[in-house]
Amino acid sequence: MEDLTVLDDQVFYSVVQSINSALILHNRQLKVIFVNDVFETIFGIKKADALGKSPMEFLPDFDADHKKSIVARLRTTLKSGKKSPYHDFAYYSPTGKLRYLLAISIPVFNSEQEITHVMSLIHDLTLRKELEKEMLKAAKLSSVADMAYTLAHEINNPLTGIKLGLKTLYDALKKPENIQVLDSVITDLNRIQNTVRGFLDEKRSQTLLKKSMSHIIDDIFEDALFHLSGQMELKQVSVEKAFSRENRPIFIDRDRLYEVFLNVLLNAIQAISRKGEINISTKVFPPGPEEEMLEELLISVTDTGKGMEKSVRTQAFKPFYTTRGEGTGMGLSICRKHIDKHGGRMELTGEKGLGTTVSIYLPIADSRE
Repeated sequence: MEDLTVLDDQVFYSVVQSINSALILHNRQLKVIFVNDVFETIFGIKKADALGKSPMEFLPDFDADHKKSIVARLRTTLKSGKKSPYHDFAYYSPTGKLRYLLAISIPVFNSEQEITHVMSLIHDLTLRKELEKEMLKAAKLSSVADMAYTLAHEINNPLTGIKLGLKTLYDALKKPENIQVLDSVITDLNRIQNTVRGFLDEKRSQTLLKKSMSHIIDDIFEDALFHLSGQMELKQVSVEKAFSRENRPIFIDRDRLYEVFLNVLLNAIQAISRKGEINISTKVFPPGPEEEMLEELLISVTDTGKGMEKSVRTQAFKPFYTTRGEGTGMGLSICRKHIDKHGGRMELTGEKGLGTTVSIYLPIADSRE
């Protein structure tokens, strides 16, 4: 076995700098005599501002109690000569950036087994904490969805019974005005039941991808535009289409894409107060051989509506987020889920007052086989 005591300082320095954690070396007075490069990244403090100072001096005033506990941990290590327990804490850098850190103190001995220094190793747990939060959000959302599914199922059953009862009474009513009222009630019940059934179908069904040619996208848009023609005419919204002439193989679920396009177009119409334009285009992206990038079909829908601020765009795909009082906040969230199941992605661009562009990227089948 190689004798590590003969390794020179440069080797040890390289090892210390390669550690993906902050390393701080204190003397017995707890003054900092060395920090590695990662220290600056994690703490947001220049080396020069930490050297020769104790933690009470160089750490920002993010939490007086945390600073005291850090110093207490270092002193306990010096006194006991043993590694400290792990200490996790929230840290705010001088610029206000929040990080979640995990620290441990380790005594350093000389050849006479005397404690000469104490070393702190600080790991950045921020990414892990954020992932844990996202997982918790996903779990909560799943619970809400399951509860909503149960509720929808319970509502659907009595609705069927009510409709059957009303139909039985229908023939017994003689007055035209009573029949008109009953027609209105049945229409409303049908609307409620269709909504509930749509939710139940969404929960039960899976995305079924079938190989098609990309020109089918043109047909799906035409169907969605026909469905919304009345609303577009009312708001004086015109449509410009620029569909790609290339006809490439793609895997799609036609019904799911129809739902996505319908939702995106409806959002575009609602964003236009009166008299505007919607531009729909498709093209193969990138247009030619470009390094090793895989080809995708880029579908763009651009409107001349009110646009979105950046803060709104970053939240737009989150479930239940809406800027409209009557909205549910589920439209774009469900759309992105459908596109994800196609192996694609969905993006929003634009500025407040300058309209919005929805970009959908679907993989070209022959570039991923």
